[in-house]
Amino acid sequence: MSYRRSFNKRIAVPYSGRVSYSGTVDGKPYSGSVPYSGTAYEDVQVNIDVETTPFDNSVAHCNNSVNVLTGAVVATETAQIVSIDSNAKKVGSTIVEGFFKTIRFEISQQIAELSSRLDSHLAHLHSMAKRCVEKQTQMQGDYQRISSRYLKIFEDLDNELSNRIYELDKPAFVFKNQSDKHAGRTLTGDLASTVAVFGAESGDLQVRLSASIAKKRAFDTIGKANTFLVKQKRLNDTINQTVLNESVAAVQYSPVCFIETQNEKSQIDKNLYQADFLPKMQANEMISDFQAKTWGNLPKDNAEKIGRYFNAEVSNRYSTGDTHTNRVRENIVKMLNFSSIKSV
Repeated sequence: MSYRRSFNKRIAVPYSGRVSYSGTVDGKPYSGSVPYSGTAYEDVQVNIDVETTPFDNSVAHCNNSVNVLTGAVVATETAQIVSIDSNAKKVGSTIVEGFFKTIRFEISQQIAELSSRLDSHLAHLHSMAKRCVEKQTQMQGDYQRISSRYLKIFEDLDNELSNRIYELDKPAFVFKNQSDKHAGRTLTGDLASTVAVFGAESGDLQVRLSASIAKKRAFDTIGKANTFLVKQKRLNDTINQTVLNESVAAVQYSPVCFIETQNEKSQIDKNLYQADFLPKMQANEMISDFQAKTWGNLPKDNAEKIGRYFNAEVSNRYSTGDTHTNRVRENIVKMLNFSSIKSV
């Protein structure tokens, strides 16, 4: 595709020189020179026509050649793929067919071999079963003969042993027979004497059991009283060791908490908290007394003591190791600010 490009430019041409002159005035000659200089400008326009038709024709020809080559390559590749696929199928079918033929032949040989071995084993098993039946019949006959022969021997031995045991333990057997007769006579005879004897023995047994129980309870009571007295003695000794036997006037201190808060309506609330064992105090007077005092920063020693006690209490209250408890404990510790605590 032909095209034209135009270029415009203004060219500046500087120039300079000197002009000489001469002449006469009133018969007097004169001469001299005058310099001159300046810049001349000229606008130049250049038009360039580019003819690209031969190049375009060559590019089109090359493109056609490339397209033809691409088609040939694609066709060749397609033919090659078809050929490879066909050959692969032929090779695969041949290999598979040969493999199955080989396996079929081997299986047939193994079946024939195993069939012959099975037939021989079956024949051997039949012969062994026949011999086992014969052995069983023979052993049953032998057992019957042996058992019938030894049964009489064992019966004679049992009778002989029974007689010998009776002779050896004859007094025991005689006592057993007499006891059985006495028990039968007791059950069938008059039970009045038996009841009387049993009642006396039972009453004596009950008395002894009651006395034993009473004695046991008395021993337990004495033991508990002894334990109580020992503990009471130890308590008295401890009190005597810790309490001074004198009357000294002293001042006892109890903590009182005064809280001043400001709510969302900018209202100031004042509350006073005291221990339960203290008598009820006048809250207004205490609050006025608190406000009248001069408050200053908390001493360093007191802050350290309060900090140790505070950390110990927080650790005891939040001792579990789960994430929520740890986060609560850390936030509580962060809220402790000794600079905001004032003391008198």
